[in-house]
Amino acid sequence: MDLLAELHRDLTNFLSTSGYTTGYTLKFLDRRLCQMGDVMIRHGIDSELRLDVERLLLESKEWNLPIERAILEGNTGRLWIQRATAFQWGLESYRQRPMFGVGRGRIFIEDEPPTDDQQRDTNGQPNTLSMANFRMNALRKVLRNCFTYTGYQLVSERDPEDNRDHDSRNLIEIAIVHRKTRGGPEQLGGARRIEMLVGPVLHGADIGNADDYIARRSNDMQLIAQHKYRVDLRHMPDSHSSIASLGRSAAIVDVLQAKHSSAIDMRRGLASSTISSCKGASFILYNYARLAALFEKYETMRQTQGYPELPSTVEGLDFTLLTEPDEWQLLFVYVIGFPTALRQTLGDGMLERMAPHRLLEFTFGLVSCLSKYYRQTRILTENRPKLVPAMLVRLCLLRSVYHMLDVLLNLLNLEAVTKM
Repeated sequence: MDLLAELHRDLTNFLSTSGYTTGYTLKFLDRRLCQMGDVMIRHGIDSELRLDVERLLLESKEWNLPIERAILEGNTGRLWIQRATAFQWGLESYRQRPMFGVGRGRIFIEDEPPTDDQQRDTNGQPNTLSMANFRMNALRKVLRNCFTYTGYQLVSERDPEDNRDHDSRNLIEIAIVHRKTRGGPEQLGGARRIEMLVGPVLHGADIGNADDYIARRSNDMQLIAQHKYRVDLRHMPDSHSSIASLGRSAAIVDVLQAKHSSAIDMRRGLASSTISSCKGASFILYNYARLAALFEKYETMRQTQGYPELPSTVEGLDFTLLTEPDEWQLLFVYVIGFPTALRQTLGDGMLERMAPHRLLEFTFGLVSCLSKYYRQTRILTENRPKLVPAMLVRLCLLRSVYHMLDVLLNLLNLEAVTKM
């Protein structure tokens, strides 16, 4: 269920009946929500926005996300959503996949035939994967995962010619390329063709190929786990494959975090150091492992200390107990906002504007908010009647975040770790 799409439709209908059919922008905010509101409506430049606030509050009671408060200032309106109702709907529907791709055509993502130069690494060794091709493969996998998750029908790569002969007018071909076709992409057999241009990966002789880079990142992740998170991965079961998996995930994050058409320059260090706001794959995986440990600990407490079972539905939970700004941020921006992030990743209705890096930006925002909330809030409390209700609703919120992170890791092709 896409609750933000429903709210956008409800607000658009209300504005239409209020005399506003065009000339305004409607934006869902993602920071300072308690102060700035959850939704902003802006009309023109100098035109005053005139709305019947009482009618808005009354009619919105029938919406899944009702409006609790509205302030009009000049040409701008700020709306605050009724929190408890939003928590109920958001935590009830977060497992439903946003299937906005159903019936919107078939997708074929083709592999670009590598040139002789692309088949060789920096040192001229054949049959090794270059960093440029590693980046292109990472982008292909993310797009395939997102298209599949949202209900698009993907054409098999194994026999594309047979698939092209069937209803080619309903087929969209996506090519991830180093250079675009001169004169623009052609229509092949009636199929629509989109070319996604991928920028180069610049590096020195110290990085021979993708395997070398993954090995380097594996070592980095081992040191980060040991010195920052105080975990010695060498003592974990199957440590070699675990360390290799972390290095691969780190390399994927490094090549996905920049816009696909931009160059990645590794000559001054690792790709992750080029974006100062990005904490890298270790931050994502650590917060996922943190939630895994939290729910494992609670299950142990339930079995040994008589804590109540975590409810499977939201019925009977008191969501008025969720009053922290970060709790609302986690729900509204990330749990409810996840379908919107997927739409933006796939171009928001225009596939020519696909932006896989936006999904990684969304993931970093989620884990940053989660980390701050987890650090400042005591989740597991004593098993006492006055404390248990708040603990249960917080665990239900974090359960939805845990599920969302699991989905995101799969979409980004990152291997989850449950201990770190």
